[in-house]
Amino acid sequence: MKCIIKMILISLAALFIDYSVMANIARAEDSIQSAVEFKEVWGYLMRGEEKYFDGNEPVTDVCYFACGVSNSGRINTNVNPPSIPELNGQKRRIHIVIADLNGYQLMRKVLNPQNKERDLLVADIIEVSKKFDGVQIDFEAVSKEDAANFHEFLSKIKEGLEPDKIFSVALPARVSYIENDAYDYGKISGIVDKVYIMAYDQHWSTSKPGPVASLSWCRDIVSFAKEFIPVDKLIMGIPLYGRLWEERYIKGKTVKVVEYKKVKGSNKKTKVKKVVKTVKIPPRVEKFSKSVKTKHLPEIASSKKWKHDYSIDKGLCIKKDDRHYSAVLYCDDLTAIKEKFLLYKEHVQSIGFWRLGMQSDELWREITVSQ
Repeated sequence: MKCIIKMILISLAALFIDYSVMANIARAEDSIQSAVEFKEVWGYLMRGEEKYFDGNEPVTDVCYFACGVSNSGRINTNVNPPSIPELNGQKRRIHIVIADLNGYQLMRKVLNPQNKERDLLVADIIEVSKKFDGVQIDFEAVSKEDAANFHEFLSKIKEGLEPDKIFSVALPARVSYIENDAYDYGKISGIVDKVYIMAYDQHWSTSKPGPVASLSWCRDIVSFAKEFIPVDKLIMGIPLYGRLWEERYIKGKTVKVVEYKKVKGSNKKTKVKKVVKTVKIPPRVEKFSKSVKTKHLPEIASSKKWKHDYSIDKGLCIKKDDRHYSAVLYCDDLTAIKEKFLLYKEHVQSIGFWRLGMQSDELWREITVSQ
């Protein structure tokens, strides 16, 4: 009788353990399957791509990209906000983005307080901001030598903006402190209302192949950013693109080249002589790189010619290799993007996307905005 009771207890214990394990698995699956909630969701919308915004996106803040800066320190102040649908009966905030991505010499000129271009630029930004809910500065080519001028420039804009305008700045990803950094998180967050961290381009067009934003790298970025930027100001950016690196092997060949040379004949008159040369062109490898929108990933991934590898950290890696062509594509699928949602949910209240129109429609089912 004791043996029977013992066997019953063991069976019940096993059932309880199995139930506990299954319950934990179910809870984990629910966490992945349910939409992740954020207070604010920002998204960049290119001028001219308004047609890609259909109104179903759970985006609270639209960054209208962009107004460029001229050599004379002026921007186009005639830009008007796009007409976009409301979100749950509420008007979405629209921010005009003032951007320069690679003009180091231009930045040195327009940020220098001794140059008239600096004051003209500040005045133009303040003027155009009057038509928008906010203004964002996205200057990606500011050197260390211009750090102090950049911070003063931001302060001048903040001072001139109307009190209800939201002032934000887009900053590159950092995982550790850099001495005299123009993009000093602490100093800049003390000036502006919001800081958007561009947590992408871990690998870029001319780098070796790799993820645009691995999960471990993003974890390091948000951990570092939180040390210097208040959580209510911090927005973590998520890429809606991957990158493809290609190499094409071009065979060597022999070609004939025709040249015409002027020569003097026996009668001392100049004549044109046809000369045919044989030239050997050696074999070479041509390298290319381009971005790939996440909405195009399913089509590429469905090809049987590509080898697939997936990890939670690096997302989807697709490779193709033959005698004359090789390619490597790193891009986050929906599952990898959702992992970033879950990561950032633990640390911040707001996320953003570069950029609207590059995503698959399924993305918006994975995210929601708190009411």
